[in-house]
Amino acid sequence: MRFPAGSVLIRHPTLGDILFDTGYGPAFFDATRPFPERLYRWLTPVQQPPDQRLPALLEKHGARPGLILLSHLHADHVAGLFDIPPAPVITSRKAWEHLQEGNRLTTLKAGCPERLRQRIQSLHPQFIEDFPVAPDALGTGLPFPFYDLAADGSLLAVSLPGHGHGQFGLLLPQTSTGPAFLIADAAWSRQALRDRAPPPDITLRRLGDAGACHATFAALCDLAQQRPDISLWPSHCPEAFA
Repeated sequence: MRFPAGSVLIRHPTLGDILFDTGYGPAFFDATRPFPERLYRWLTPVQQPPDQRLPALLEKHGARPGLILLSHLHADHVAGLFDIPPAPVITSRKAWEHLQEGNRLTTLKAGCPERLRQRIQSLHPQFIEDFPVAPDALGTGLPFPFYDLAADGSLLAVSLPGHGHGQFGLLLPQTSTGPAFLIADAAWSRQALRDRAPPPDITLRRLGDAGACHATFAALCDLAQQRPDISLWPSHCPEAFA
């Protein structure tokens, strides 16, 4: 099947342009040129026409991000970072610490080829865990911590454990179209949430903690059913990123 690797541009009234994830980019193709990293490219063949590269998309919207949020550190969420001008990065400490572990093969299995991992390790990110803990502003009932990234409740990082290491989503209580929740890879599509159809266990075990994945997914299914006013944005959803 075809599916997108979404990146979200947030036009914040006081913080300016913010990116949530950066999708693919030339750094991915460079990192997956050698073997065994090329296996990643064979298993998930990537097509990225010039007009779908991050610089072209940002230019189309006249955007220059001054802050970049990386939900987790898999290649399809971070590679585009190195295709745009540098900006401060926020990710989770758990994701960052896991990135420092293992050898070339283990980091490939964890979704981040070695050359790309080395480039990410050159960054000096901030961590969501260092921001103030925030209340559940919309009463979502999600059993995860919320972190106030903007000190005004407008950008709430929400831990979404299970997929990868240290994954978090971003809850935007007020946007021009209502509340929005960017949920990264906690679900693969809006349809999967409606159908309560999680990814196969073999995929969940390979990329993270299958039990935590199922618990997070179930919580988001309940949220989607009980709060249709909150739009959910899975990063690989063809419906969301049409």
